Amino acid sequence: MKKIFSWLWTIILLGLLVFCFFNREDVVKFVMGNATQFVNVEAKDANNYKTDFSFEFVKETDDFHVKNYQDILNVIYTVLNNGWNEFTFYCDNDYKSCTNDLAKISNDQVLLSVINNMVSPFNSYEKLYMTTNTYGKATISVDKLYSKEDIKLITEKINAIKKEVIKDDMSDREKISAYHDYVINNSSYDEDRARNIEKGNTETNAYNSHKANGPLLEGKSLCSGYSDAMKLYLDELNIPNYKIANDEHIWNLLYIDGQWLHLDLTWNDPVTSDGSNLLLHKFFLVTTTELSELDQTNHSFDANHYPEAG
Repeated sequence: MKKIFSWLWTIILLGLLVFCFFNREDVVKFVMGNATQFVNVEAKDANNYKTDFSFEFVKETDDFHVKNYQDILNVIYTVLNNGWNEFTFYCDNDYKSCTNDLAKISNDQVLLSVINNMVSPFNSYEKLYMTTNTYGKATISVDKLYSKEDIKLITEKINAIKKEVIKDDMSDREKISAYHDYVINNSSYDEDRARNIEKGNTETNAYNSHKANGPLLEGKSLCSGYSDAMKLYLDELNIPNYKIANDEHIWNLLYIDGQWLHLDLTWNDPVTSDGSNLLLHKFFLVTTTELSELDQTNHSFDANHYPEAG
């Protein structure tokens, strides 16, 4: 009797091995697909530049088994906002279109830029990579825009500006105005680089005017440099804010005095025909209605991406 049972188990095991061999792809997919549901994904520690602001378009999450399209966006925001250089998360088994959505999002540079605009410039990416497999595992890798040396020098400069022009008894609005005026008075628009961009030449540039280095350390800036320099200061004041953008331009949006208002250093530092330096407050803390009355073309934006400004 023992021999019969021994042979029976041998036949069953051989049958299972044969079945697994000829159906190995389905077996692996089943095992991997279910295994990902039991992976415990824990958040890492945030770096010093994380902000605790809550926005409508994306929000911080601690659930890294995504169940829908919005969950993916929230994970990307969480990764960037915390300053993580690499992070792995997983698709829920019931989220059948997850890998397709991941691929779609990873190729949508406008969408990724919107999320990038909502985190500290020091945590923003220069390049962002997303890799996925058919079993629902996804990894985000981040190449940051600012180096450690950049951060050190810019932080020192902002502290120096604060010491020079900011007083403790100033209101937040007065502090923003003083910082705004200092940056504009000590920098000018980088016309040469702007022309190079129009010609598709991005290799030869004398200044880092696309980053906060430009206006704060080198005296030359593009709109992205102005908006980064302002966002870094607004974050220090702990004022809810993000950068708002379209295909041609980028500026700041912040919550102050009970409302969301626009602030555009670029357009308050206009290029003049005679080369003279001007300091304006025309685009200083204006409502969306006022902004539209001032300019409908260069300050248009997608309200779906920036609902606070809608």
